[in-house]
Amino acid sequence: MSRTLVIDPDPSGHRAFYLALIADALGIERIQLMVPGGHQHLCDCFARRGMDLNEFTIIPTDSHDNQTLITEAAKISKERLCSNVLFAYLDGCIGELLSHEGQFSCSVSGIWFHPYALDPIYRWLPPVDKRSRHRRLIHHALRRQSSRLKIGHLFFLDPAATKRISKVNPTIQATTLPDPWEKLPELDQREARSRFDLPREKFIFLHIGSSEKRKGLGDALRAFQQVAADPAISKRILLLRVGENKRLGKTARILLDELTAQKMVQRVDEFVSEADFMEYFSAADWVLLPYRKFRYSSGIFANAIAADKPMIASDYGMIGKNVRENRCGLLFRHQSINDLARTIRLALDSDPPTIDPSIRDRWHPNRFIAELRSALLTQ
Repeated sequence: MSRTLVIDPDPSGHRAFYLALIADALGIERIQLMVPGGHQHLCDCFARRGMDLNEFTIIPTDSHDNQTLITEAAKISKERLCSNVLFAYLDGCIGELLSHEGQFSCSVSGIWFHPYALDPIYRWLPPVDKRSRHRRLIHHALRRQSSRLKIGHLFFLDPAATKRISKVNPTIQATTLPDPWEKLPELDQREARSRFDLPREKFIFLHIGSSEKRKGLGDALRAFQQVAADPAISKRILLLRVGENKRLGKTARILLDELTAQKMVQRVDEFVSEADFMEYFSAADWVLLPYRKFRYSSGIFANAIAADKPMIASDYGMIGKNVRENRCGLLFRHQSINDLARTIRLALDSDPPTIDPSIRDRWHPNRFIAELRSALLTQ
């Protein structure tokens, strides 16, 4: 029986969910996990899918040095006679992996979430800064990919990336996976608002996830500040902010505090349990996705679909494309705070779109599992 060593030294946030899906796809007999020991969030994600993490073979690692991690993975995969190594988050180490050819005695695969380096521009773009140099090296390493490092399979969430890799190097096998929702909420809106002590009478817009710049939290706060200038509207709406806010800039953090004091924002700064996460979607009327300069997929989009919640998103990248094609929300002009504010006002006075139930199936976790299993077990 073939055996796959699956690696993620930092399964925080959504990455733990992906590891649970990978384990479910391959099964306990075919998988060994190189992950941190005693990781409660990872245990919870496994339990949600009816699996006990402690029953799997675990090789503990907390290495955040890519070269050390790759060397350890190569050694362990050889000792344990693994037929494949799968990096669950390939983005973090693909550059170092491609420069360490010859270490692995088996094929190496991975899920590449944000494959900017596949863009044709990196074939000729001069290395003008650290980021362009890094992407250029990856692009050229894939183009001339040596037989000493056998790439078994690359997985993408963006269909365009799957097409791009075939142009960079047609010998590399690639598959597009759906970016799946986590689970269906158990509570209806009234029950969810009661659980979280949220006002029943207000129109609630949810912004959930990290506070990194690309998630557009600062833009959402400035748009709400504009909307709040109308007293009649300010009494009707609430921004429900769920997630850490440490990465907000100073000005945006001050605005967050001001809007919280004005009761325009209600915050959930602490860790959100597995039991509660999807129920925040259920509590909302609309989900905000004001991403900035980000063209790839979003688990928040899929979770909104699972909760049957309409979205307000920028007209950019995969998120904008999916909202437009599936008619599941409203779009505003990318990076325009004024247009975001206008769209929030529009949502207040518009009937929310009816989301076709069949759309939920496109992002079902079982589709992810089936595609991954088929690719890995037949290569």
